[in-house]
Amino acid sequence: MNTIKISATHARNNFFEVLGWVESGKNVIVEKDKKEIAVIIPKKTQKTDLKGLKKLMSELHGVEKDFDLSKSPLRGKRSKKWLEKIRSY
Repeated sequence: MNTIKISATHARNNFFEVLGWVESGKNVIVEKDKKEIAVIIPKKTQKTDLKGLKKLMSELHGVEKDFDLSKSPLRGKRSKKWLEKIRSY
């Protein structure tokens, strides 16, 4: 992994450039008065649990066929009132 050292002034003046470096996988060390004061590193992303997702999807298979769309509160003349009502929550 690449590491870049920059001054605090450069970090302040070029913050979006620094974020671009971090987004591309680089670590950025910020120095002030020739002392390292901060390290900006990419956030680790969580991996998707594909086995768990597949199991959950198989358990949910067929649930939607029990839903009667004609009884949805978003259909019909009273939908506007229903949406206004839930906005207050």
